[in-house]
Amino acid sequence: MLQNIIIIVWILCAIYCLYKLYKRSKMSSYDGVIGYSPGLEVIMVVLLGPLLAIIDISLTWIRVYKEAEEARRRVENKN
Repeated sequence: MLQNIIIIVWILCAIYCLYKLYKRSKMSSYDGVIGYSPGLEVIMVVLLGPLLAIIDISLTWIRVYKEAEEARRRVENKN
């Protein structure tokens, strides 16, 4: 049972990271390029999916918390 949960989490994390990689590749794609082939990036994303997902979610949470804290300070300074 625990092994199945670990495998499911690994697959979900890999899918999440592949989605983020795809979004990033679309932004960095140049005009006239037929397709984007990330090559080794995909292999590393699949292997390191859980670690990358945890890091990405942590950095996103830190950014959101920082923006909320700055907004709170701005409101306090206006009052």
